[in-house]
Amino acid sequence: MDRTLSLIGLAYRAHKAYLGQQCLENMKDIRLLFIASDASAKTRERYLKKCHYYHIDSCSDYDSIALSKALGKRNIRIVGISDEGFRKTIVTSLN
Repeated sequence: MDRTLSLIGLAYRAHKAYLGQQCLENMKDIRLLFIASDASAKTRERYLKKCHYYHIDSCSDYDSIALSKALGKRNIRIVGISDEGFRKTIVTSLN
C-alpha cells in the first residue's frame, strides 16, 4: 500500500474523514475529496460540482478497491478529508 492510502486510513481512524453520503452533508468541513476512478458518472459529476462550489481539491487517482482496502471497509467510492494537516501531508505525498 502506498503512502497516500496509508494516510487516508490514518485520517479515518483519527475521525478526520467522511465517507460517501457523509461528505455531502459535511461539505463545508472537507478540505480534500477522493473520488474513486470507477465511480459512476452521475456520482462523479455530483461531487465535482460540490468541490467546485466549495473550492475543494479533489483526486481520482485510486479505484474503489484501493480506497476500501485503505479504510478496512467495503464498497467505498468517496472519501473526504476534513483536517488541514492531513490534507497538506496527503497532497505532498501525491506529488
